[in-house]
Amino acid sequence: MKKILLLGVASVLLSVSVFARETNSMRSSFELVSVGDSEASLLQKMGKPKPRFFVYEDGRYTCAATEYKYDIDMQTYTVWVCRGEIFKIDVSSK
Repeated sequence: MKKILLLGVASVLLSVSVFARETNSMRSSFELVSVGDSEASLLQKMGKPKPRFFVYEDGRYTCAATEYKYDIDMQTYTVWVCRGEIFKIDVSSK
């Protein structure tokens, strides 16, 4: 029983680094993109990767959203856009 518990704790500690954390901005070589910027500004500064379309629901808030992923400096940034504006940026380590 102790081995199973120890294995579970070890796996949780090792997998913590793959979870995304929320941030307010991301930077490429020369450009800064922040929450609240327009989708056009994002695409102009960072380029257009293959988008993923989905319906975002947050209890009281629902919209047709677009997700873009960018790999920058050994990190993956996930940018969510709704109604033409960035509303969330997550970052996770590779």
